[in-house]
Amino acid sequence: VCRALQSAASRMHFSVGLSLCLLGFALVSLFPQPARGQVSSPRRFRAKIQSPTKLHVSWKEPKGQFDGYKVLYTTEPGGEQKDTEVLKQEAKLLIEDYDPSKEYNFKIIAVSGGQQSKPLQAKHEAQQSGVAMVQSQKRQDSGTREENNEISE
Repeated sequence: VCRALQSAASRMHFSVGLSLCLLGFALVSLFPQPARGQVSSPRRFRAKIQSPTKLHVSWKEPKGQFDGYKVLYTTEPGGEQKDTEVLKQEAKLLIEDYDPSKEYNFKIIAVSGGQQSKPLQAKHEAQQSGVAMVQSQKRQDSGTREENNEISE
C-alpha cells in the first residue's frame, strides 16, 4: 500500500512539475522579452512634411526599458550626416532645415546605459513634384521589408 501511495504521489508531483514548466513556457512564448542586457528596437517610422523647410519624423517606442534615443540621418546627394539625441518620452524629431530635393536616410536607435538596440532604418525619398511621399522601413536584422505610401500636401 505504501509503495502504491509513493508511486501515485511521485506521478502527481511529476505531473504538477510538468504543468508548471509548460505554463512557464507558454507565458514566455506569449510575452517575449529581450534577452537580459539587450535593448529592443524602435518601430513604425513615420515622416510628414510640415512646411517647405520642416520635416516631422516619429516612431513608436520599443518595448522594455531604455533611456532615450540616438537618431542618425544622412542626406543624399551631399552625404551630410547628423547625429542627435532624443528624450525617451519624445519619440519624434523636427528637422527644421529640411530640403525636399534630397533623400533622407534614418537610423533610430534606443539607448539604455551603454547599450544600444539594433537600428530602425527608414528612408524619406526626395520630392520631385512636392506631392507624393514614399517611405520604406527595415530593421537591420530582418529580411522583411515594409512599405508605407502616404500622400501629403
